[in-house]
Amino acid sequence: MIVTLLPDNYLKNVKAVEYRMVATPQQKEVKRRQERASYTAVKVNDIKPERTEISLDGDWLFMPEYQLGDKAKAVSATTDDEDWHVMQVPNFWNPIRIWLHGETMPTPNGPNSKGVSDTYYQQETDRCEGYTFDYRKTGAAWYRQWLELPADIKGKQLTLSFDAVSKMAEVYVNGRLAGFNVGMFGDFQVDATDFLHPGRNVVVVKVTRDISGVVAQTSDAMENYYSSVRKEVEENKNDQRANRKVLTDIPHGFYGDNPAGIWQPVKLVISNPLKVEDVFIKPALDGASIDITVKNYFTKKKKFGIRVDILDKQTGKILYGAPVLDKLVLAANGENTYTCSIDGLKPKLWEPTTPNLYDFRISVTESKDKVTDCLTVTSGFRTFESKDGFLYLNGRKFWMRGGNHIPFAICPNDSILADKFMQLMKVGNVQSTRTHTTPWNELWVSAADRNGIAISFEGTWSWLMIHSTPIPDKNVLDLWSSEWLRVMKKYRNHPSVFFWTVNNEMKFYDLDADTERSKEKFRIVSDVVKDMRELDPTRLVCFDSNYLHSKALRRFGQDFLNTVDDGDIDDNHAYYNWYDFSLFRFFNGEFQKQFKSPGRPLISQEMSTGYPNAETGHPTRSYQLIHQNPYSLIGYEAYDWANPTHFLKVQSFITSELAETLRRTNEQVSGIMHFAYMTWFRQCYNYKNIEPYPTYYAMQRAMQPVLVSAELRGRNLYAGEKLHTRIYVVNDSEDGRDLPPMTLNWSIVDEKGKVLASDTEQFPAVEYYGRKYIEPAIVMPSVLPSDKMNIKLKLVLAENGQTLSQNEYDLVLANKGWNIAKVPEDKKIVLLDKDNTSTVLDFLQVKYQKVSSVKELVQIKRKADLCIISGLKECTDEEKRCFVLISRRAVSCCC
Repeated sequence: MIVTLLPDNYLKNVKAVEYRMVATPQQKEVKRRQERASYTAVKVNDIKPERTEISLDGDWLFMPEYQLGDKAKAVSATTDDEDWHVMQVPNFWNPIRIWLHGETMPTPNGPNSKGVSDTYYQQETDRCEGYTFDYRKTGAAWYRQWLELPADIKGKQLTLSFDAVSKMAEVYVNGRLAGFNVGMFGDFQVDATDFLHPGRNVVVVKVTRDISGVVAQTSDAMENYYSSVRKEVEENKNDQRANRKVLTDIPHGFYGDNPAGIWQPVKLVISNPLKVEDVFIKPALDGASIDITVKNYFTKKKKFGIRVDILDKQTGKILYGAPVLDKLVLAANGENTYTCSIDGLKPKLWEPTTPNLYDFRISVTESKDKVTDCLTVTSGFRTFESKDGFLYLNGRKFWMRGGNHIPFAICPNDSILADKFMQLMKVGNVQSTRTHTTPWNELWVSAADRNGIAISFEGTWSWLMIHSTPIPDKNVLDLWSSEWLRVMKKYRNHPSVFFWTVNNEMKFYDLDADTERSKEKFRIVSDVVKDMRELDPTRLVCFDSNYLHSKALRRFGQDFLNTVDDGDIDDNHAYYNWYDFSLFRFFNGEFQKQFKSPGRPLISQEMSTGYPNAETGHPTRSYQLIHQNPYSLIGYEAYDWANPTHFLKVQSFITSELAETLRRTNEQVSGIMHFAYMTWFRQCYNYKNIEPYPTYYAMQRAMQPVLVSAELRGRNLYAGEKLHTRIYVVNDSEDGRDLPPMTLNWSIVDEKGKVLASDTEQFPAVEYYGRKYIEPAIVMPSVLPSDKMNIKLKLVLAENGQTLSQNEYDLVLANKGWNIAKVPEDKKIVLLDKDNTSTVLDFLQVKYQKVSSVKELVQIKRKADLCIISGLKECTDEEKRCFVLISRRAVSCCC
């Protein structure tokens, strides 16, 4: 076979045409008629004496505004809606475009997916192409839901409850405006009592996609945000690139392309006019203080009492049940909050290991036997606090073994996936996560409650006021803060929510070149933090995900910081071995030495080591082609023509090695969340096909509660050599106990599992939250069956014969002469030697030319096949400029 290269311009005039299977207008009309014929109204037959909740989820009638601009016709109960489309609620009417699953990158053929999952990207496009209307043209739309209500709703309080609508909603009932909301994440209620009646009713919701009618967040803006982590203040001095429209847009988290629709559940609540409006449970280890808000919608005053019953969610066993308040009086249309305290209980506590839940039934009673209203709130008993610079769960120190970013945002209404993914997390020894730039919904937070996943619950406006960007208008800031507080209020009873994080990487405190403006931004967020504490005094606050008190102290001084509230928790984002330094720089506790502030818990909510794609395991395409991080790790094996095993292997190595490194030597730290957890799985968006990649299993070992871990500075050894290592035990025992003296069994095994060497060592006692190490005498076998072989170091830690922890490490073992004289003599090798590397090359019988300076190296670089720069620790400015030339010209270079 002869392969002939094509000219470079061979495809110059050939158009790139993408084949798309798109339904014809006629086919869409047939489908629309079928769906419309299948639509049925929501029919309520029976209602309970106290409270009835009717789900309005499912099929709604739908009409884009481009097809119907007449509001009077759209909202009228007399309008013939047989020509309307059908839309599922909850859902967006346009594709979900979020983070790497939705962002695009520039290509010769225009913007294209960044490539973490082309399948998911296309799946979302296909979902919306399958609608019977044109989603691309739909900037606003009308939803209609017909309700058939029984006669006994007369005298009842009727409330329409929307968990979230993106981004603006006008609610009409039987043709009249009943409510309005602006925001993407906050829930809102509409009092429909005066609008609904027995018989047939219509609820109409107009949803508007964007406040300004244009796409507000572009990929250019996103790249600007990402780059901020590695920018200096002066680089941002005149920064206006962060997309000016964002400053006037409605906060939308990480979502791009203005997602629109009724995307979270809707229900109708039918109650008596004297009802419970809100409940706030403030748990302790032996009881709870409960704030109960009651409203009287009657036109006359009402006398009543309040009863609380607490039942085990799993068994139904009654933990507590009694009236807590009596002889209460509310005037007509009056509202008040009452507080009761219950103590002396012995509840089963909520922890990630034992996520015990209770149903709190709050009843309003008008007499001993008459319950007027009853609201059930599921919660748990636990405390989470900061003391002495550490995090404490239920009174003992707590290390957050975290995996940040799971697939809520790409599958917000998939309950099966939520449970399955969190169960995989637990099996993988991950017990905490972060809602990363996008607040979760009730479905996913409740799944975290059930499955024992601790949450850092993060705000709605990522990168707010980043860099040297202007401060948004006050009304936009007020919209942000008020919605964020509503979101907090909705989820503050969930035991899985451990603390609040205001936003993601605002970073004005580091990167705004105007110090006075930076202080004003600081004060704006500080005021919100104070409001957060008033709304929920039971939880800690992280001022910003990536905020460090020590940096703010150096820039602004203690006097300024005394005037603001910068939260409780410090959080450092890092991308070691991806963008940032080698993980080997952190073997001796450097993380806590560099970033810990006295009295403040230190965590990382974003510790990243790269992203495999969700289909094959190759690196995500944008990092292959733009950032080229994968190439820096494994060269040409990073690209799509290579076996993805190469990247998956190195990514699992650097991720698990970094996790173990940070756990071994950072006893002053309170946890690490490794990022991006969802990329450690094939098809993380599909509960039927989801499958862990190698990193998941490597991290399953690294995140063991009791961890046995080897500190290895080298993994290539010669036969007969001693393995210089420290073997650590990290005690994060889930029952909080001290570990007594133990035994450590180590072995060296070949690829078939044959033991080549082994021994048993005694390991001393390790207190809870402590770390200790020993330095065993591990010597490699001196006689090998082959010149070079792959082996494993296996560790088993046991207590009284019971295994506490196991771990393993890949090593390469060789005879000393295995690679002598293996380099062809015609290869020109240049060596700049500052640490006697020449003796190694001499031993290997490698010919080389020695140079004495970087300048000399550059002069002969073009004629060299390989440059070796070894042991160079300092260089002049001129030599630095030479390094720039080397980096531009080098074929290969080893340092």
